[in-house]
Amino acid sequence: MSKMPLFFIAIVAVIVVAASFRFVQQRRQNAENDAAPVMERSVLVATKRETPTTERRSRQRQVTPVEDTLRYEVWFRPQSGGIELKMRVTAEQYHAMSVGDAGTLQYKGTRFVGFIPD
Repeated sequence: MSKMPLFFIAIVAVIVVAASFRFVQQRRQNAENDAAPVMERSVLVATKRETPTTERRSRQRQVTPVEDTLRYEVWFRPQSGGIELKMRVTAEQYHAMSVGDAGTLQYKGTRFVGFIPD
């Protein structure tokens, strides 16, 4: 009987440690982004994707429509070669870009600053 509460305490401790680790990781990433200089790179818009950011499960989305909360992501391919960069952007920035557009990407760490088309 005494082993069951000990098991739940261990599970709660693991959850708290994992949540604390994720919180510290996010804070560290935000601090690195704030301290980073603004970088510019010549890129092509490779891919665009918008996904719903609802808290509902898949069955709930089938029964009732999804709200207008979307996450907008754009992949940029450097013109000089290299790894594609994925950036989260606002709806206005997302709709202003088209796949294949060439321009200058401005970013600060992993944070999107702007895109200036050529």
